[in-house]
Amino acid sequence: MSDEAMGVSGAAPERVARVNLDAFRHNVRVLAAHAEPSEIMLAVKADAYGHGMIQLAAAALEAGATWLAVLDIPAALELRAAGFTVPIFAWMHAPNADFDGAVSEEIDIGVSAEWQLERIAQARAKLVERARAAADGAASDSAGDPPDDAEPSGAPTALPALTRVHLKIDTGLHRNGATPEQWPALVRRAMALDEEGALELYAVWSHLADASPADDSDALEKFRAAVAVAESLGARLQRLHLAASSAGIRMPEARFNFVRFGIAAYGVSPFDDETAEELGLRAVMTLAAPVVSVKRVPAGQGVSYGFDYRTEAPTTLALVPLGYADGIPRASNGKGQVWIAGTRYPVAGRVAMDQIVIDVGDAAVNVGDEVIVFGEAPSANAGAGTAGDSVPTAEEWAGWAQTIGDEIVARVGPRVVRQYVTDAPGDDGAAAAAAAAAAAGGESWVIADPEAMHAFGVAFAERLGAGSVLVLTGELGAGKTTFTRGLGEGLGVRGSVTSPTFVLARTHPTLSTGVPLVHVDAYRLGSAAELDDLDIDFANSIVVVEWGSGMIENLVGEHLELVIERPRGARADVVQTDGTDDGDAPVEPRTVTLHHHRGPGRVATGAPRG
Repeated sequence: MSDEAMGVSGAAPERVARVNLDAFRHNVRVLAAHAEPSEIMLAVKADAYGHGMIQLAAAALEAGATWLAVLDIPAALELRAAGFTVPIFAWMHAPNADFDGAVSEEIDIGVSAEWQLERIAQARAKLVERARAAADGAASDSAGDPPDDAEPSGAPTALPALTRVHLKIDTGLHRNGATPEQWPALVRRAMALDEEGALELYAVWSHLADASPADDSDALEKFRAAVAVAESLGARLQRLHLAASSAGIRMPEARFNFVRFGIAAYGVSPFDDETAEELGLRAVMTLAAPVVSVKRVPAGQGVSYGFDYRTEAPTTLALVPLGYADGIPRASNGKGQVWIAGTRYPVAGRVAMDQIVIDVGDAAVNVGDEVIVFGEAPSANAGAGTAGDSVPTAEEWAGWAQTIGDEIVARVGPRVVRQYVTDAPGDDGAAAAAAAAAAAGGESWVIADPEAMHAFGVAFAERLGAGSVLVLTGELGAGKTTFTRGLGEGLGVRGSVTSPTFVLARTHPTLSTGVPLVHVDAYRLGSAAELDDLDIDFANSIVVVEWGSGMIENLVGEHLELVIERPRGARADVVQTDGTDDGDAPVEPRTVTLHHHRGPGRVATGAPRG
């Protein structure tokens, strides 16, 4: 059946929120480096702050998060139904919440009151009873009717693990959480139910108000006091967690076992005095729509409802199909700006339900031109223009609307199509989302400068042996050649390592082990078949392939991938005369993440040591 018959159009969506999974993964890695050695519990509540819960949860785990956090049980069960088996934490519960489902699906439950403990225990009891009845029924079917005085068949089997409860103490935010007066009774009841085998008392947690450093320090002391009370009562706590994005970055003493990163992972700063870019974070969502009408008007014309805006001179007005029903804050009237082809223009007049009008002056703007409300510029235009021509950020829109960046991204409406993309040109993100769902998180490092990258390569050599295949992924200037030079030094290769750009592959003999380093530049290769034509002895070499992601998987099975990311805005056009990609690249920290892959490749390789 044709697209037309199904009512499907090949046209681009009128309203789109492009969600960059690579940007999100970058942010998670940066935040993980901040929080190390604490684990990352990534908040995907509110449909991942409007970005798409399933897709972002997968990307978070791929980037190194080990737990997921949602507000309530229905969202947690949705993640389970989508195939996520990692720990999932949910903490806000109405009286009719589905505790039965949470207990069956092994959801970690935040508990603020004794009635919630009782509901968990009741759900466990029902589960045990059903399992026992099923076991008795099976025994009866196989052996006939048992005698009246027969003993029960015993404890049920194949039950889910005990539900882990995280007791919440109210440290001053005065939302959920037990008060200090309620706390001892809550702890005692949880301990009793733990002793009975109805649940597992696992953690204590709370949430900071982010009101001021003094207030947060006071809350931290209240948290520590509550933990001390619980332990004095005999509670054997396995985990503690308090910090979210703000404290996770600036308050190391509050990190404990987990940091529950939320808005910062989506590329929005949790601070008023430091932008996301200054934190090394990238915008994940880019809100855009096409121009649908262009008209020339004379001076003195009112624009949009109420005529709050009047043209001062003859000008061109561009109509954009985004309004407050799509998340454009009406409170930004008279202040908002958008980006078109490298230049900012003001929103003219009031924000309507379905549309905004842009005053573009005498610029040659046409129907169909893309208008970006906030986010990142298209990759072809990245870095174009002056600082004043940068794409507006969610934080800027928050300032214009007197709110916070969290609200700007989370309020983007349902008729705005979410489109999942990566940094790869032309990638719609579908394959990346699928890969993220299947991938495990990797090790991550922040490398301060080229000298540190070289030293990192030297140290990394210990992880490699005959049969190791390492793919280096990163844009031009990221530091792949610097890393490989260090790797060559660490392996003891003869001579110096330079880029193989002009020869595609260069073999460097080693003086100690006899296992050569084969350095491959796949940048100009079109397919795995062309890489195969190089006739590399994968089994008896250490093979390092630049730009090889997407090719090497077809040739080898187990391999490593080292992803090197640098801050946005760094120069990407610097190439040395010897063909390396380092040149005079700026001295900026790189985030390096190691992934272990087990692909379908036909050539068996030796297992990496790392």
